[in-house]
Amino acid sequence: MIATLRRGSRWTAAALLTLGLAGPATLAGCSAENASANCPSTSECTVTFQRNADKAQVSVLGVQISVVSADDSSVTLSVGGKEVTVQRDASATIAGLTVNVTSISDSEIVVKVTRS
Repeated sequence: MIATLRRGSRWTAAALLTLGLAGPATLAGCSAENASANCPSTSECTVTFQRNADKAQVSVLGVQISVVSADDSSVTLSVGGKEVTVQRDASATIAGLTVNVTSISDSEIVVKVTRS
């Protein structure tokens, strides 16, 4: 079915969703608890965890990632069931992913995740 697409019309949004062009985040598939993810492609996501939550986890790029513990300079993450400690502004490769801790604040932890 072909629809006429007009800027700002409901048909445009419906057509894009129907055609699967809603964006890479839709294709990457993610779910989260006390976290949010921005996935600009199917191989990269930036995840923001709430630091003081009892449980902060996200599923991105087909892998479950959760915060085990954090201090002001490092974060211990569970990535696909394997634990790794990563210093702020450093990265580690685990479970087929490269995990880079970009910031740690009093309220949140930001991690960039890419396929290795």
